[in-house]
Amino acid sequence: MALPDFTMRQLLEAGVHFGHQRHRWNPKMDPFIFGLRNNVHIIDLAQTVPLLHQALKVVSDTVSGGGRVLFVGTKRQAQNSVADAARRSAQYFVNARWLGGMLTNWKTISNSIQRLRKLEEMLDGGSAQALTKKERLFLSREREKLERNLGGIKDMGGIPNLLFVIDTNRESIAIQEARRLNIPVAAILDTNCDPAGIDFPIPGNDDAARAIDLYCDLIARAAIDGIGRAQGSMGVDIGEAEEIFTEEPALADVATEAPATEEVAAEAPTAEEVAAEAPAAEPAAEAASEDAGEEELVALFEAPEGEPDDLKKINGIGPVIETKLNKLGIAKFAQVAGLSAEDIARIDEALAFKGRIEREEWVSQAATLAGADA
Repeated sequence: MALPDFTMRQLLEAGVHFGHQRHRWNPKMDPFIFGLRNNVHIIDLAQTVPLLHQALKVVSDTVSGGGRVLFVGTKRQAQNSVADAARRSAQYFVNARWLGGMLTNWKTISNSIQRLRKLEEMLDGGSAQALTKKERLFLSREREKLERNLGGIKDMGGIPNLLFVIDTNRESIAIQEARRLNIPVAAILDTNCDPAGIDFPIPGNDDAARAIDLYCDLIARAAIDGIGRAQGSMGVDIGEAEEIFTEEPALADVATEAPATEEVAAEAPTAEEVAAEAPAAEPAAEAASEDAGEEELVALFEAPEGEPDDLKKINGIGPVIETKLNKLGIAKFAQVAGLSAEDIARIDEALAFKGRIEREEWVSQAATLAGADA
């Protein structure tokens, strides 16, 4: 597998280059604006292409390292695209309403998710038959409300490692919470947006449904590429898997040919070509994550004797991260529970976790699990 490819022609046909009217612009977006036409700002796609390619690489690297990507898009024209892309790539989404504290108050959100699961078991099982019709109706409405707001994250198991956001103005609370927790953000920035605080900006139209479909499709395919890389690094025979993640044709490839604008070149360069000519990306988050999981890991701790514990029981640890921790010499809940601040810093540096261990409270979780096994 490889990162999804796209061309400047596809971006033009999707209307990615159209910004807002001049009076609605944010002056901080001036570096990404090509010019003005009919009082509408035109976005510089020569910058969009390499920045979008950079974001796709970050998504792929995050997923291949066992991380989770959260799609956020609650505006009407983005809701279906965000949900479909997240489901197709085995990731997570919020497309109805961002609840305050969805990241910073994860414990309370987890309680609501548990309530949703309990309602599903009750209503789908036979226990609800003993209730009156009015009581069943009340519980059904409660489940529908929880499913609408939390259905896209009920299987996430912890806070995400990367946010992909459509419309930063509308999703400002989500971005503030991500910044507070040091979670990197990749976002589509229209000419009325503020690029401050966005780790991986993607200048582009965030209102056109066709443009949003293209963004979500590319991000989903990048996540699928990351899943394939993770399975390959673990020695999984993808051909024997019961479920195989495959890249579907890009929306722009299967769509009927749309009339291109007069700026379309006869042969538009691909993202790979433009990215190769663009300056190297500066954000530290990419440098930290780049190939962190593919280097040969050196054991930092003495491996304990006996059968290893199932570290995946700790929220935030998946198969890929468990394998990496085992290579570092960590295989028991008691080891995780006994990590010192210095140990955590060493693991952070080795695996580019960026404070993930403390953020997801692995130590306290491991202490509980170690006590239960004792």
